[in-house]
Amino acid sequence: MNEHVQDELEAYALGALDRADAERIAEHLGACASCRNDAAALAEVVGALPDTVTPRDPRPALRDRILAAAGSETTEPAPSPSRPWSFGAVRLSRVAFAGLFAAVIVLGAADIDAYQRTSAITAQRDQLYALIESLRQGGREWYMAGKDTFAGAGGTLYDPRADGKQPFVLFHDLPPIQAGKVPTIWLVSPDSTWARAATFQPNGQDIQAVPINMEVAGFDRCAVTLEDSAWGPRYGAVVMESRIAPPTTAP
Repeated sequence: MNEHVQDELEAYALGALDRADAERIAEHLGACASCRNDAAALAEVVGALPDTVTPRDPRPALRDRILAAAGSETTEPAPSPSRPWSFGAVRLSRVAFAGLFAAVIVLGAADIDAYQRTSAITAQRDQLYALIESLRQGGREWYMAGKDTFAGAGGTLYDPRADGKQPFVLFHDLPPIQAGKVPTIWLVSPDSTWARAATFQPNGQDIQAVPINMEVAGFDRCAVTLEDSAWGPRYGAVVMESRIAPPTTAP
């Protein structure tokens, strides 16, 4: 395949081509560095534009018309042999770029929820990998069993051994929280000073990790309460609690 496909890259980037044409373009891009570079640059433009608009749901008919318009642009007769308009390394006609911009704005708004869901999944995956790495390197741990409305739930305070790893609590089976209440993790010193280590809200998952913002050393208890605000001293009832045993020393 020797002929370049720049005139079809706009619709290809939007997913507006049928399967046969998309496969043909993909095959060409695998062998043509020039078109591949243009496609990559165009993909960056497409990827950046959705972040510039307010999320909204377009009407299905509008979405279909824009996709059809973007696809039909590739079938129009070629313009005069003069040098086409240029956008950096990507060569686009004025009409094609205008159609591409409108399509990306609308399609980006339609797909913003999917993008946000993907970002959330990626963040959860990265957090899981970090937790696994912390657990793999070992450390100290203490289990807090839930009581009263938290019966059946629990949380394990982990103090990783590895330098630079942040302590965290790994909860399981957290129940729904009453509106206006703030679940709060506390570290308690031997003189009964309660230090607020973290606040959070259950995420509805079976397991939830909550990082804490201070070192465990020097405290002898950990607890979870339900507070009325995310700051101030402790007033709420304790729903989880455990002693923190001091580290053992080798004889």
